[in-house]
Amino acid sequence: MYRIKGTDNWLLAIDVTADKKLVKHDYDHEHYGYIKFVKDTDVYNADGTMQNHNGAKIVKQGGNLKVDKLIYIWVPSENKAELFYHLVGTKFYATGNVDQIEVGNDAYVKASDVKFVNIGLTLTPSNTAAEAEATALKK
Repeated sequence: MYRIKGTDNWLLAIDVTADKKLVKHDYDHEHYGYIKFVKDTDVYNADGTMQNHNGAKIVKQGGNLKVDKLIYIWVPSENKAELFYHLVGTKFYATGNVDQIEVGNDAYVKASDVKFVNIGLTLTPSNTAAEAEATALKK
């Protein structure tokens, strides 16, 4: 799609013959960061508890997957704050006897379990480890 400069009007690329080669721009890269699952990975909830998928984890995969937030979450089972990415997708290929797991709209993976891919947004943590701990202790 091409946007007509100075307007909010768009044209299909098939309907346009450009005088010169135009630079491609992926608008997803303006809104999301990307990670790669380099090993089988557990999924967590916003309260730091691990989701129960009967032993299934997100399987190591070659593609890049969207994330939109980087945040410290207090993990009660480890008694410490960890850095997590918020997943944009809700279904992922899984290990075990299932093809996919449904993780919901508020699912997180530890930043230490995945690799950040340097395309799209560079995410910065929206809080600190101390703030995550203080929030958890208030509950």
